[in-house]
This record gives sequence, C-alpha cells and structure tokens, in this order.
Amino acid sequence: MLRLGTENDFDALYPIYMHPTVNPYLNFEMMSKEEFLPLFHELITSGTLYVYENDDGQVAATCIVCRSQRRFSHVICLTTFATNPKFQRKGFGTKLIQKLIEELTKDERIKRIELYAEVDNEIGLNFYKKLGFQVEGCLRKSYKRMQNDHPIDELVLAMVFD
Repeated sequence: MLRLGTENDFDALYPIYMHPTVNPYLNFEMMSKEEFLPLFHELITSGTLYVYENDDGQVAATCIVCRSQRRFSHVICLTTFATNPKFQRKGFGTKLIQKLIEELTKDERIKRIELYAEVDNEIGLNFYKKLGFQVEGCLRKSYKRMQNDHPIDELVLAMVFD
C-alpha cells in the first residue's frame, strides 16, 4: 500500500537508509540516529515522503517526491528512493514507483519525472530502465562517496509524458 510518510516513520526508515547495500547510493553517509534525525527532517521538508508498506504494515520501500516551481512546475524529481533490503527483488520497489507515477500523473500539468543514478549502480539503472526511464545525459564527476578518493559520474534519467 502506498501512503504518505511522516516523521513517525523515522524508526522504520533509518535502518533502510543506513543499510550497507543501500546507503552508498543515497546522498548522505552512514551516521548514528542522533546525527541523522536533523537530516531526516531536512529530507522530508524538501519534498513529499512516500512509503510503500507490505501486507503486514512494514515499510518495504520509500521515495521522496520533489516538485519543481515556476517555469519547471511540470517537472517532478524522485529522490532518496530505497527498498528495504528484506524486501528487495520482491516487486515492492517496482510497485512503489509505478503507483507514484500513476498518482503523480493524475495532475495533467506533470510532463516530466526525473531522477539521478550513479553510473556504477547497475542494479538501479536496470531497474529504472525497466520501468521506462530513459538516460538523457551524464553529469561528470558529480557524485562523491566518503570512502572513494574521486567523484563518479551520475546519469540523468527521465520519463516524459505528452
């Protein structure tokens, strides 16, 4: 079930965001709950937090939707997308993104949904392409992980609606 997330989801989302297989592809480093709490507040005020729950009410996947303003008001950017490692490869991430696209495009003004993914995120890139996102370009040396000595390239992917 897709629903709006709240600050009450912090305890369910923290272990997902800090999981060693998920965190390298998010835009923040591993940190304690206390350190992450202010960042979590910043994240959920930057856009609209969505969570997808399994039948038992556990958070299976999450994403933040950022709506652009003024001349870009037809554009939405998906950020901080993560699937709970316990539920990966079970269709929950796919359901979340599909339901989000369905919900977001009810607004006929929305003509573009975009996201960014690192060039070394092969699983993520295949996932996004399977859903219909197309690579539009490359931001060279755009993304830097703390454990790497050098920045890596990040791809811009988008889905465009007529």
